[in-house]
Amino acid sequence: AGFRGSQAVDTGTIPRALVRSVEVTTGGASAVYGADAVTGVVNFILRDDFEGFQVDIQQGLPERGEGRTTAVDATWGMNFDDDRGNVAVSLSFEDDTGILYGDRDWSRDNGISSVGPRANPSTDPNAPPRAVVDNPTFWLTSQAGSIAPTFGGRSTTYVDINNNGIADCQESEGGRVGYLAGCWITNPDGSVRVNQDGTVLGTLWGQGGDGGVISANRDSLYPETERAVVNINANYDLTDTFNVFFEGKYVEATSTTFSEGDGFYDTLFIQADNPYIPSQLLPVVAQTGGLLLTQDPHDFSDNNPFEYTRETTRFVAGFEWEMSPEHTLEVSVNHGEFTNTSNTTTTVLDRTFAAIDAVKDSSGNIVCRSDLNPSAAYEIDYFAGSNNYANGSYSSDRYYSFTPGDGQCQPLNPFGTYSASEAAQNFITMPLERVLELDQTVLNATLIGEFEFAPRLLDGPIGYATGIEYREESSLNILDPLDLGIMPAGTSYTAGQSVNEVSDWLYTFIDYDNSQQYNTQGEYDVTDAFVEFRLPVLRGRALAEELTIDGAARIANYSTLGEATTWKFGTTWAPNNELSFRGTISEAVRAPNISELFDPKLPITVAANADPCDPNNVANGTANREANCIAALQATGLAQADIFDSNGNYAWTNPLTARFAGVSGGNPALDVETANTVTVGAVYRPEVVEGLTLTVDYWDVVIQDAISAVGSSDILEGCFDSASYPSLGFCNAFTRRGDGGLNFLETGQINFAKLEARGIDFSANYDFTVGENNFGVRLVGSRQERLDRFFNPLDMTDVDPEIMEIQRPRLTASLGLSWDRGPVRVGLQTIYQGKQGVDEIEEVRGIAGQSPLYGSAGFFGNVLISDLNASYQWKDGVNFFAGINNLWDEEPFSTQTAWPVGPRGRTLFLGLSYSL
Repeated sequence: AGFRGSQAVDTGTIPRALVRSVEVTTGGASAVYGADAVTGVVNFILRDDFEGFQVDIQQGLPERGEGRTTAVDATWGMNFDDDRGNVAVSLSFEDDTGILYGDRDWSRDNGISSVGPRANPSTDPNAPPRAVVDNPTFWLTSQAGSIAPTFGGRSTTYVDINNNGIADCQESEGGRVGYLAGCWITNPDGSVRVNQDGTVLGTLWGQGGDGGVISANRDSLYPETERAVVNINANYDLTDTFNVFFEGKYVEATSTTFSEGDGFYDTLFIQADNPYIPSQLLPVVAQTGGLLLTQDPHDFSDNNPFEYTRETTRFVAGFEWEMSPEHTLEVSVNHGEFTNTSNTTTTVLDRTFAAIDAVKDSSGNIVCRSDLNPSAAYEIDYFAGSNNYANGSYSSDRYYSFTPGDGQCQPLNPFGTYSASEAAQNFITMPLERVLELDQTVLNATLIGEFEFAPRLLDGPIGYATGIEYREESSLNILDPLDLGIMPAGTSYTAGQSVNEVSDWLYTFIDYDNSQQYNTQGEYDVTDAFVEFRLPVLRGRALAEELTIDGAARIANYSTLGEATTWKFGTTWAPNNELSFRGTISEAVRAPNISELFDPKLPITVAANADPCDPNNVANGTANREANCIAALQATGLAQADIFDSNGNYAWTNPLTARFAGVSGGNPALDVETANTVTVGAVYRPEVVEGLTLTVDYWDVVIQDAISAVGSSDILEGCFDSASYPSLGFCNAFTRRGDGGLNFLETGQINFAKLEARGIDFSANYDFTVGENNFGVRLVGSRQERLDRFFNPLDMTDVDPEIMEIQRPRLTASLGLSWDRGPVRVGLQTIYQGKQGVDEIEEVRGIAGQSPLYGSAGFFGNVLISDLNASYQWKDGVNFFAGINNLWDEEPFSTQTAWPVGPRGRTLFLGLSYSL
C-alpha cells in the first residue's frame, strides 16, 4: 500500500525498466483476481530476462517556482548459467520540494474560494441562497484575536477608540449581536483597532475583513516528499520445465506537510491583570474586570509540521512447473508488511490555558500565574467547557500535563498574530506519535492450461485457469500515550497514570473531544477457490470468424463475513476480420479491507454551520428538513418558544459558534459490497484503412451495500432531508444537547444502500506512415449517463445524483497525437473535461422539492489540459527527453486545490536515459 487507509498497490514502486506490458481488465474481475477487483484490475507484466544496465534521470521545473521534482532510477540485470537464470536489481529515488499556499498566486492570501457561505438577503434580496465567495472567512474570529468586553460589560461599556462618535462594539457584527466575536483586533505593532467585518454572509461565514481565514500562506498545498525503493527479482530454471522465482521489495517514503492552524479558542476570558492586554483597552478592563478573546491562532505551534514515514517490505517466492505442454502449475507465497508512523506536535489544553493566564511577578517579569500560585484556577474557553473539560465549569485548578509552580510554564501573548514566543510555543505543545502496522500473507496455487473436449462441437481447445488461495491480514494501530489520556513525566501525578483515574469526567487532556481513545487491532483470513474457462465455439466459419464464450467463478470464505460467491460470463463474436462484438455479465463482490474494518476511532471536529437545522440551512434542504428539525429539537426538551417565534415561524438559534466534537474510524460491522455489471461493446478494424481501430462499450454497474467513507454533511443532511426520519441509520450517528446544539457525531465507513452508474466508453486509434514519418492518433473518452447514490435503504427515491458535480463531469476525453522520424519523437496529449457544478448538483439545479441554491454561475466551464513531450535518441543507449506538462498553464477551479489540474502549473521536465 502507498498510504494509510488504502490496500491499493503503490504502482510508483514498480521498477519501470522491468515493465514489459500493462493489461487492463474492466468490470467484474473479482471472480478471477479477488475481492478488490470489483470494478476491474490492472496487471503489470514484468520482464524476467533483463540484461545490462539502465539509468533514468528526470527533473521537473515548475514555471512558478516551488514544487520541483527529481527522480533517479537505476536497474541492473544479468543472465547466468547459460541463460537458465536471471537476476535484476532496481534502485530508485524521488524527491519533491512541495508547495505552500503562498507559493501560488491563486491560493495566496486565502485565495481558495468557498461554496459554503450564503448570500445575505438583508443586503441583496435577489441573491441566490448560496454563492462562490473568494477570500472566505469566519467573521466571528480572527488569527490576531477578536477582542470583546465581557458579556455583561458589552452592554454597559462605551468605548470609542477611533473617535468617530460611534461605540466600537456597534461597528462590528460581533459587537452588535452581543456574543462571541469582538469589537477590536490587535495590529502587528501591538496597538488595537476596531474590528472590520468584511461582508457578513451568515451565522459564521463572511468574506474578507478581519475574520479568520480558511488557509494560510505557510500551509502545505502539496507535501514535501522523499521516496527510496529497492527491488530484487530473480528466477532460475532448475529444469527445462521447472522454474523458481523470487521478488523482494523495500520502500521507505517520507512526507511532510505544514499547517499554521492551532485550533480555535472561543470566548476565552482574559483576566484584568494580564500584562499582555493592549494599553488602549486598559480603561475597558478597569470597568469590566477582564476581556473575552476569540481566536484562530497561527503561531501557537510555529507552523506545526506533520511528518509521515511509510515503510513497505514485500517478499514473493514460488515455482512454475510446466507439467506438460498444455498444463502449467504455479505456486507462490507472498508476504508483505507496511508501517506508517506519523509524528507531529499537539497543543495541550491545560498548558495552553495556563500559559495565556499571565501576570507580573514582584520584579516586573511576566510569568504564568500558576508559577506564583500553583493552586490558582485558570480560565478555559467556551468550547472546552461545553465538552466537559472542567465538569461543566469554565475554569479549572487541575493540571494534568505539568506541575504548576516548577518553572515549566512559559507565558504566552495571545494578542496579535505571531506574537507567541518560541519558549511559549515549546511549552504548550508536546510531541505526538501514532503507528499503523499492516501484515499480509498470501498462499496461492494456480493451474492453467488447455485441453481438447468435444472437437465436433468446439473449434479449438478449452482454455482454463483454476486454483486456491489463502490470505491472512492483520492490523495494529498504536496511539500516542497522550491520545490515550496517559499522563507524562513531570506532573504532580504518577507518570503513566491515566487521566480518568484522577478525574471523574476526563478521558483526554490534549483535545476538545473528551472521549476515551484505544489502541486497536484486528485480523481476518479468507480462503478462495476459483475457476476460469474459455470456450472457442466457432473459428473461421461463415459469419463467425470467432465465437468465444468465457466465464469465471470464485467462492471465498471470510473469517469475519462468511461465504461470498462471484461469477462472470462473457462472449465475443466476430462475423469477419473487421468487426467484433463483445459482452459480459457479472456479479462481483468486494470485502472491506483491514483498514476499513479496524482503523481506530480518532477525534474530529465538525463545523457548527454543518447543522441542517441551523437557521441559515433549514430552508436549503428537501421539504422534509424543517419538520424533521422541529421534531429533533422538541426531542431534546426545548420549549416551543425556543423553536418558534410569536408568529409560529421556525426561529431556533444555534447555540454553537464554531464546531463540535466527534470521531471517525473503522467499522467492524461492515459487510461485502456486491456489484452487478453488464457491458456490451464492439470493435471495428476496417481493412480499407490500415491501422485504424474503433471501439465503443456500454456499461451499467449497480453496487449494493457499497462501502464508502461518509462525511459529516452527508450524515446530517441525509438524516434531516429523509422522509424516513428518524428511522434512517444516519440519524443514529449523532446526538444533541439539551439546548438543541449538536454535541457528538461519528463518521467513517458504512455500507450505504446502493450506487448506480452507467455510461459509454469509446476510443479511436489510428497509426499511419507517410514516407519516413510515423504518425499516431489516440482518442479515448467516456460519457457517463448516470451516477446515483442511494443512502436511504428505506426510501429508494431518496437519491443523490452526482453527474456533473465537482470531479464528476458527464463527458471526459483524452486525445494523443504522436510523430516520430528516425531518432526524433514528439507527442501531444490533451484531456477534455465537461462542465461541472461548483457543489452538489441538486443544489445547482434543484431536485426533490428543492429550489436551485445557486444562480447562473453554478457551473465551472469546460476545460482542456495539454502535455507536450519530445525525445531524441542520440546514439545507441543514450536518449534525451523533455516536455512541458500543463502547457496552457491551467489552474485548479477556484474552490479546489488540485482539480482539474494539480498546483504545480506549467512545468518543464528534462531527462536522460542511458543503457548499456
